[in-house]
Amino acid sequence: MNIKINYEIIEMMLFYWDTVMSRDKVIDSYFKEIADREEMQVIYDDEFNSESLRKVLSAINNRERLNNPTKKESRFWNLNMWMLEDAENTQNMLKVVKSLNIDKEVSEIKDLACDTIEINFVPGHDFTYIAEKCKLTINFFKLMAPDFMNPEIIKIEGMDLKDFVLEKLQEVIK
Repeated sequence: MNIKINYEIIEMMLFYWDTVMSRDKVIDSYFKEIADREEMQVIYDDEFNSESLRKVLSAINNRERLNNPTKKESRFWNLNMWMLEDAENTQNMLKVVKSLNIDKEVSEIKDLACDTIEINFVPGHDFTYIAEKCKLTINFFKLMAPDFMNPEIIKIEGMDLKDFVLEKLQEVIK
């Protein structure tokens, strides 16, 4: 059993957030590259699609307001602005994601239907996680550091990140 923890989209977003914070511009093709990534496809629906992602990131990049946004586009805009306002928190969240290690716990699970389990961290809108066979997609924006004195403790839905991931993996491996 292999575990693949994928935070490539968040790394791409980190570049975007850093660039926007420094008042530089990101080219539109970069937004399309993020939007077209396989990991992002699972979050799209009738209210939020790849064009929504491109539109929101472009508006933030150009310091423009969103025109006629859907509720999910507005939420995505607000969450991205939060990342721009608190870069230190974003770094702390990413550090915990990058150090997440559940190999030992997963190796103890019996009767797995998957040879490889993929855990994707993506910037999302209003969902917390999406469980599919052999894949778990987690909304990076739902991670929280509830204790400002100890920012290395990251929680999601009130649970430590590791415990949350292990609990939700039960839905993925069945």
